[in-house]
Amino acid sequence: MKPRFLLAAYAAALAGASGAALAQTGWYAGLTLGASDANMNADVVAVTGATATNFVTDQRDPGVQVFAGYRFNRYLAVEGGFAWLGEFQATNQVLAPTTGALNADIRVIGLFVDALAILPIGERFAAYAKVGVLGSETRTFRSTSGTVTPAPGINTNASTDQANLSYGAGVQWDFAKNVTLRAEWKRFIDVGDANTGEFDLSLYSVGLLFRF
Repeated sequence: MKPRFLLAAYAAALAGASGAALAQTGWYAGLTLGASDANMNADVVAVTGATATNFVTDQRDPGVQVFAGYRFNRYLAVEGGFAWLGEFQATNQVLAPTTGALNADIRVIGLFVDALAILPIGERFAAYAKVGVLGSETRTFRSTSGTVTPAPGINTNASTDQANLSYGAGVQWDFAKNVTLRAEWKRFIDVGDANTGEFDLSLYSVGLLFRF
């Protein structure tokens, strides 16, 4: 009986290990919500001939990511999806030698693909780093008041589509059989161009992953 008992215990252990391994692989989908922070400067609302100005921004807005991914093993995954990275405002208030303001409203959206390197911490927790590419669309709408003249090359309406490097890090917790809670920070480099305004953008978000 003893050999049979040991054989049964060994088979159960193998089955459990196999189940744990399977739980770390496969398809998943997710949604994260958070706050975007655009690191803008006064170039986005540059004006001609101003000697005294006041640069004001509203560079934070809600951000959303909707994505699907595949986890190859405990340590590697790839995912991609759509990101709404926010609408931001910038105003250059001109005080001298004339008065008025140049205002800009900027919207950023895009499609992204990321590769994840995952570090398991125990059975349910993991930390990860990611690097990827964002195919972004940046649109800027400008308006003036008073007798302000935008700098040469600053158009009223401008847009650009481009590829941007991104990287980030996060942690996740498998709190249910097929559900994971995730919190992450992600950085997008050189979003926009000289016409729309160029800046780095960070997204801080939390959300859920659902494994299939």
